[in-house]
Amino acid sequence: MMLRFMPRLFGFLAAFIFASVGLAGETAPLPGADGRLSLGAYVEVLEDPAGRLSLEDVRQPEHARRFAPATSDPVNFGYTRSALWLRFSLPGGAPAGEELMLEIAFPSIDRIELHLPEPAVEGGPRYWKRLAGDSFVWDAREVKHRNHVFRFAAPQQPGEHQYFVRVQSQSVLTVPLALWRPEAFAERDRDVQLLLGLFYGLALALVLYNLMLFVAVQDRMYLYYVLYAAAFGVFLLGYDGLAFQYLWPRNVWAANHAVAMSLALTLALGALFAHAFLDMRRIAPRAALAMRGVVAAGAVLAASAASGWPLDYGGVLRVISVLGFATAAIATGVAVRALIVGYRPARYFLLAWAGLLGFILFGALRNFALVPTNFITIYGLHIGFALDVLLLSFALADRINTLRRERSQAHADSLEAKELLLEATRENERELETHIAVRTAELNRANERLRAEAGEREQLMEQLQKQEEHLRFMAQHDPLTGLPNRISMQQRLALALELAKRNRKKVAVMMVDLDEFKRVNDTRGHPAGDQALVQLAARLRTSVRGSDTVARYGGDEFVILAGELDRAEDASMVAEKVADMISVPVSIQGGPAHVSCSIGISVFPDDAEEAEALISLADKAMYASKALKGKRYAFYGATT
Repeated sequence: MMLRFMPRLFGFLAAFIFASVGLAGETAPLPGADGRLSLGAYVEVLEDPAGRLSLEDVRQPEHARRFAPATSDPVNFGYTRSALWLRFSLPGGAPAGEELMLEIAFPSIDRIELHLPEPAVEGGPRYWKRLAGDSFVWDAREVKHRNHVFRFAAPQQPGEHQYFVRVQSQSVLTVPLALWRPEAFAERDRDVQLLLGLFYGLALALVLYNLMLFVAVQDRMYLYYVLYAAAFGVFLLGYDGLAFQYLWPRNVWAANHAVAMSLALTLALGALFAHAFLDMRRIAPRAALAMRGVVAAGAVLAASAASGWPLDYGGVLRVISVLGFATAAIATGVAVRALIVGYRPARYFLLAWAGLLGFILFGALRNFALVPTNFITIYGLHIGFALDVLLLSFALADRINTLRRERSQAHADSLEAKELLLEATRENERELETHIAVRTAELNRANERLRAEAGEREQLMEQLQKQEEHLRFMAQHDPLTGLPNRISMQQRLALALELAKRNRKKVAVMMVDLDEFKRVNDTRGHPAGDQALVQLAARLRTSVRGSDTVARYGGDEFVILAGELDRAEDASMVAEKVADMISVPVSIQGGPAHVSCSIGISVFPDDAEEAEALISLADKAMYASKALKGKRYAFYGATT
C-alpha cells in the first residue's frame, strides 16, 4: 500500500519545490499516463476586489492583460474577500468522446463558477457556466464528491481553448486545481477514502473508548477529552467536506458555519482540558487565568461564527489561528513545568501538544499565505490530531495509573484501620443480604406485574402499527383497483427520473385512456364499471415489467411509468402489449364488454426533463392518438 502512495507523495513534494517555475500562461497538456495533471503552474489569476466583473468583462483586453501567473501550486490566496478569476488553456485534438474531470480539492469554498468554452460557434467561443460551492445544497453538485468536481469533454478541435474559473469565499481561499482522467480519479479516491476511513476510525475508537471510561470512573477529565476530540473531529469532517456529504447535505447554513463553530469549540474545550489535566491552578496560576480566558473567548467565537457578529467568518478564523497557537504554546510551557515538579502524566501531554503546536503553526502560516499549500500543510492537521488524541489517551491512562499507585500506597498505610472495620463490615453485609432477599422477592412480584402490562402494551402497539400501515397504504393507493394513486405515481416518477439521470437511461410516461368505458357505465351501471376497472387494472399490472409502475390517474385514465429504457422506441412494445390486453373483452355483470384504449407517450429526456411536463405531454399525445383513427398509441414527438 505504501508503494502505491509514494508516487503521489513525491508529486506533492515536487509541486512544492517547483511552485515558482512560472509556467502560467502556457497551454496545459492533457493528463498523461498517470491520469492526473496539476494545473497550478499553468494558471493565471485576476483579482476582483469588488466582485463585480463578469466573464465578458475579464475577456475584454483591458482586464485580460491584468491576468498574472499564479505564485504557487496549489493556488493559495490566504484570507481574502475578493473574487478571484483563474484562467488556463488546454490544447485541442483530443479523441472524440474523451472525458476529463476538473477537481478543486478544497471543500469550504463558498461559490465556484466554471466557464467552459464551446469553440465551434461562429464569431468566437461561447461559454457554458457551471456552479458549485458549499453555498448550494449537496444534491446540486454535478459529481457527488466531498471536493468540487466537474465533468466535461476534452476539446476535439485543434487550437488553444481557454477556461475560466471564478471563486469567492469568506474563509481561507485555496484553489488546488487538478485535471483527471475518470479512471485515475476513481483509483485515487478509493485510496484517499481508505486513509480517511482509517484516520476517522482511529479517532472514533479513541473517543468511544474514553467515553466508556468516563461512564465507568466518572472522572470529568475523560469528559473534557471526549468533548475536545469530538469537536476537533467535527471540524476535520467539515474541513474534509465529509460533514456536508453525510451529516447535513441539505443545510447550507451548517456547511458555511459549522467549521468555524467547531474549531472555536475545539479551542475552548482543548484549553479546558489542558487547564484541568495539568492542574494549572496549583502549578501555574497565571497560565490558569489565561486558559480560562481562552475558554471564554472560544465560546464567544463559536457564537460569533454562528451569528456573523461582531466578527465575520474570516475574522473568526483569523482570531482562532492566533489564539490556537498561543494556547498550544502556553499548554506546552506548563507541561514542561509540570514535569519539572514531578507530574509524570505530563510526559504524554507534552508530546501531544508540542506536536500539535507545530502543525497549528504551519496551518496558521498557511492561512495567512506565509507558507505554500502542500501535502504537509493540507494534511498535517490530520496527522497532528491523530497523534494528539492518541497521546492524550495515553496521558489519561498514565494519570489513572499514577492515581492507582497513590491509592495503593494509601491503602497500605491504612490497612490496620481497615482490619478493625472488617468485622463490622461483615455484620453489615449479613444484615444487607437479609434485606436484599426481602427486597428481591418484592421486586420479583413487581416485575411479574410489569411483564403483564408490557404484554398488553405490545399487543396494542401491534394493532396501532397495523392500522397505521393500512392508512399509509390507503393514502398512496387507489381504493378500488389497489394501484398507486396520483400522489404515489408522482413520487415514483420523480425517483425514476433521478435514477435515469444518474444511469443515463430513458423513462417513458404513458397516459392510457379507456375509450368505451363511459358506454359501459351508462348501459351496465357503475357497479359493472367498477368490475371492469378492477379487471383492467389487473391486466395492466401483468402487461409491464416488475420494475415499472401502473397507477390510476383518475376515472378511466391510467399512467404507466416504464424506466431504465435504452431507446424511446422500446416503449412501443409496452404500449402494444397494453393495448392488446385491454382489447380482450372483460367479464362483468350483464355479460362480456368490449373496451379499447388510446395511449399517449412522452419520453425523458427527449421530450421533457420535468415530471409535470412529461405527464402533460403524454396527455397531449393521448388525445392525438384518439384523433388518429385506428392508431392505438402515439408518441408526443411524432405528433408535434
